[in-house]
Amino acid sequence: MRRLAFSHVLSLVSAWSLIIPQAAPAQATFPPVALPRTEVRRLQSRGVGVEYKLYVSLPRGYEENQRDYPVVLLLDADYSFALARNIVEHLSDRGDLPQAVLVGIAYGGPEAYRKNRTRDYTPTFVPTGGYGPEYQAVSGGGPRFRDFIAHELVPFLDHAYRVSTRRYLVGHSYGGLFATWVALTDPELFSGYVIVSPSLWYDDGLIFSLEEEVARRHPDWPARAYLIVGDREINQQHNMVADLRRLATTLERRHYPGLQLRWEVAADETHNSIFPRGLSNGLRFVLGGR
Repeated sequence: MRRLAFSHVLSLVSAWSLIIPQAAPAQATFPPVALPRTEVRRLQSRGVGVEYKLYVSLPRGYEENQRDYPVVLLLDADYSFALARNIVEHLSDRGDLPQAVLVGIAYGGPEAYRKNRTRDYTPTFVPTGGYGPEYQAVSGGGPRFRDFIAHELVPFLDHAYRVSTRRYLVGHSYGGLFATWVALTDPELFSGYVIVSPSLWYDDGLIFSLEEEVARRHPDWPARAYLIVGDREINQQHNMVADLRRLATTLERRHYPGLQLRWEVAADETHNSIFPRGLSNGLRFVLGGR
């Protein structure tokens, strides 16, 4: 009798367990993937009035020696930094690229990708074009951003890290526009430039008239510059292939004694796909790799 009663209780318990929702098992947590020898610093700009996040990557062995390293500044750090960090370490570990300190310039505060890069990377105010009037309303902050780099960021890096005066700037799209503009307006700020798919169409081709003006005033341009565009970067609005070819061939005709220039139109590359290729080839050229 007891055995029958016990069996009946077990049946009731089993049936009840099917009715009552069971607690889900605790989800396992796993550590995120982290990039070794990287850190995030913050720098409030007095001139621009915004806080920048600096993504910093130190070369292997940095703590074990007292050498100074060249520094590479990366615009659009939210997508360029991790790519650059891994490409540079992969190449430098194999002797194909000198070691360098990498600094990606990102942004604190809420996500505002289009607004931030329109404000910082465009050299002049233009009310239309680009991402549209909403974003072009803040355009033209390039001079303030250049001054932030020269007078706030560079002194900060000189104090915080062992970096040399060999500085290099990497920019893509609007960032390439900014890098080209800096090269023309403040040629002593950087030793070299990796300029990927620059928006040379901006402000009715402002860069081309500026280059003519600079050429009349300066007989030389001592720098290493790598320019690249994808052969599929042609649409109804802009022919970025023709624009880059025009700039590159113009610079070649100047015969600047100190300018070491390399440029290419990359086959089967689009505006979105071109950056990793340009970054790898460009850094090897401007830093003197192989």
